[in-house]
Amino acid sequence: MKKGIKRIKESITKDEYKKLLHFSQNDPNIKENTRVNLLRTFTILYYTGMRINELQQLRLYHIQELLEKGETKLLLPKTTSERKLFASTQFKKELKPLFEEQLQSDTLDIRVITKKSTNSSINSDVFIKQVNSKIKEILGDGYTSHSFRQGLITQMASKQINAKIISKFIGHSDVKTTMGYIKPTDDDVKGAMIRWRKLDISKLL
Repeated sequence: MKKGIKRIKESITKDEYKKLLHFSQNDPNIKENTRVNLLRTFTILYYTGMRINELQQLRLYHIQELLEKGETKLLLPKTTSERKLFASTQFKKELKPLFEEQLQSDTLDIRVITKKSTNSSINSDVFIKQVNSKIKEILGDGYTSHSFRQGLITQMASKQINAKIISKFIGHSDVKTTMGYIKPTDDDVKGAMIRWRKLDISKLL
């Protein structure tokens, strides 16, 4: 029996993120509420590496706390543990315009990702399929919502950030899980090959 092809799991880094935002902002076929949900999703996933089911637990008061205090706590679904989220200056800069109007409301106990008419939550499976479908449409095979998480962990590791710090930031209970996410990008591999060739040639001189 033939084994199925094991596809490469791609990471979403800055270039892919900007591409997702550009197409979502300018695609005339996307309904406005869907556009807002996608832009919020892509921005939050890129800067936090959240799982998409965690994202769906976020409420407006979490966003307000991120903007005002630079951090917030989120109770993780299906567990009794909390995850702390942090917002850098750049994250807050991109986050604010996506929520500015809603944050003027008296009611902040509303989910960040909602249906247009009722402000009710969207079915998790439906939303995950919608997001992954749009990511695949824009970036191609190998990319999913989880590519944000892998990309963020890989970028942090490439900057020599301690694995325990990355693990805490990303919400892993075991640092070994975090290490399993680190996937060198094509540019990392090409850069390593260039450095290796330079070292190899220097030995001949």
